Amino acid sequence: MKLTLEQYSDTLSREVDKLLRPANTKGKKLIDESNRVLQEAKVFFDDLSRKGDRDMAHKHDPVSYRAARVVGHSAREAAQHLSRIQVPGEIAWENLKGFKDSLSSLTRSLREIRASTAAQLSGFYILDMRSFSGTNDRISRQSERLTEFLDGEGSALQHTRTLTGILSDTENVKREIEEQVREKKTLHENDGLLSSRAKDLSLEVDKLESGGLLKELLEVERGLRDQSREFRSENLAHLKRPLRRLKELSERGEIALGVEERKALGLYIQSPYRSFLSNRTGPYLNNILRNLRIALDSGKIGFKPRKATRVLARLDQLTSGNELADMRSKGRNLLSRRRELLTDPHCRNLYELRKDTLRKLDQINQERSEVQEQMQSVKEKLTLLNQRCAELLALLELKTREYTEQIVQIEKPVLATTVAG
Repeated sequence: MKLTLEQYSDTLSREVDKLLRPANTKGKKLIDESNRVLQEAKVFFDDLSRKGDRDMAHKHDPVSYRAARVVGHSAREAAQHLSRIQVPGEIAWENLKGFKDSLSSLTRSLREIRASTAAQLSGFYILDMRSFSGTNDRISRQSERLTEFLDGEGSALQHTRTLTGILSDTENVKREIEEQVREKKTLHENDGLLSSRAKDLSLEVDKLESGGLLKELLEVERGLRDQSREFRSENLAHLKRPLRRLKELSERGEIALGVEERKALGLYIQSPYRSFLSNRTGPYLNNILRNLRIALDSGKIGFKPRKATRVLARLDQLTSGNELADMRSKGRNLLSRRRELLTDPHCRNLYELRKDTLRKLDQINQERSEVQEQMQSVKEKLTLLNQRCAELLALLELKTREYTEQIVQIEKPVLATTVAG
């Protein structure tokens, strides 16, 4: 029999009614009988307590008085244990199981009270102790009947509880899948909007960059960036650590550098290319390199021969020709042209507009990246939820066949199938 989850829920309701009808009848009867036995026990212990109190008032010899006091105290203690028993008002597996466990615990407590009391009575209240045992035996029999019921006809209560529990879990998973599908749809729509906005902004940037003066300005900046990378990675190759070492030596007074030269050296270490082009620090580079050679020749730098040889070779390349002068001249010309272009109001306006557009584009791309991360998270959750849903449906089919002898095939919820695909 092939059913949807909703159809199975309706079918289960009918099957549950058939399963539970005899179990409910028998369970209610056992509860009523147990309640009657408990009420009789309460009456017995209340009467025994009053009897002990009366005997205490009329018994004058110590042994009889003590026996009466022990009986009264034991009866009140037994009544207190009885008062803690909660008789279930609803026929359910967990209620009956808890009630049966309470009765079993009660009989153990009453048995201990009776044994302790009888040991102190020295032959008094023999009939009352027999009645005490009889009362406890009746409670014990009710506990045994409940155990037999739960193992037999009452197992239908547990089966029903199991089936309804699995069904409830499956419906909860289905709702979670529906929520994740809605979330995925919203995220997909947001991603589409952000993608469209990013495309528009990219076209706007391309349009701005195609203009005359702005195009030249960007080419100038690109040239400056290229020169900066070349200066740091090629011209100053193998010299970064030596320059830092030279600065340390100059600060300790081991290498004689003027105040301005030392400041320039610190700036070259922090911002090499900017310091190289600067009118204030650029002219000091050759002198800094000469002092570096002196420090290497004197051994104060502390490098191993192989490292010192590489550094000296690089210094020779930089100081023997016009490589640095040509690069600085080219960089200064680019920097000067950049300043000229930025003084043009129209070019400056386009430059700022492009910068603002790129900022917006970067923000849009960041938002889109976050949305795509959320989409991936939702996808992973849906995969796990679909697996869980399939497991619960298979378990539901198995337990239905085991408990009701009906073979059912429950269709996977459409949303779950669609998303998984």
